[in-house]
Amino acid sequence: MLKYFYEMLSILVGVMIVLIGQVYISATIPFLIPIFNVVGGLIAVLPPSLIFYSKYRSRKEMESQFLVFIKELTDSINTGMTLPVALEYCAKRKYLSLSRHVNDMASQVNWGIPFETALQTFAKRVNIPTVSRAVTTIIETYKVGGKISDTLNAVGQSLVAIDKIKKERTASVHAQIVTSYLIFFVFIFILIVLQTFLIPALVQPSQSGTSTFSGGTPMETEAYSASFINFIIIQGFFAGLVTGKMAEGSVVAGIKHSILLIAVGYTVFSFASQFPISIF
Repeated sequence: MLKYFYEMLSILVGVMIVLIGQVYISATIPFLIPIFNVVGGLIAVLPPSLIFYSKYRSRKEMESQFLVFIKELTDSINTGMTLPVALEYCAKRKYLSLSRHVNDMASQVNWGIPFETALQTFAKRVNIPTVSRAVTTIIETYKVGGKISDTLNAVGQSLVAIDKIKKERTASVHAQIVTSYLIFFVFIFILIVLQTFLIPALVQPSQSGTSTFSGGTPMETEAYSASFINFIIIQGFFAGLVTGKMAEGSVVAGIKHSILLIAVGYTVFSFASQFPISIF
């Protein structure tokens, strides 16, 4: 409950900062409005996003530590230990966020709970597809009377191969990630050029004092600025998610990219559109 309280508090504080900027600062120091918007938006979005992302990182950590656990359990059984003794030995080892689940499984086996039942409970609590598939293979082999050490060794080798493929994929898409960032900032540059050069050149003052295009339809430059900001937010959000999917194989991993792209893109565009002469 305390976690949700902090999330709601951060959202309220962030919204208040944005409102203060819009209500009070816009009339006195309009130059500071983008700063208030960015700071307020980050305060509102970052804490919930960090909590959400920490859960994702914890799952990735458990997935990598499960590989270490399988290897050490296999080595323990190969030295002549029985399964309960091997589990008790592994429970004394450190597997970061996976340790408590390993301890629970070892305790269940020591209490007389069948190994396959304890392993199924372990898979449900961890709730990771890779771990669930490996556990299913181990359980089926254990039921038909196969040699558990051979099964664990085969599962460990498959997990190593999967982990190697993931690392190779991450290394291979590094250039694509850089390209994705460059494309986004080129997009920002084009919007800045449109906002500071093209649109002012097309807008002509009429006798009534309003701004009109040569076609005669009344249009305010601020409307285009608001539309461009919406474009930046949408483009940055989805570009970040795609970048995370390419880099780590998960859309959740793209949240950090989305926040960075939106914050930087909005800040650069806001200040560049306010001071076109000093920038260009």
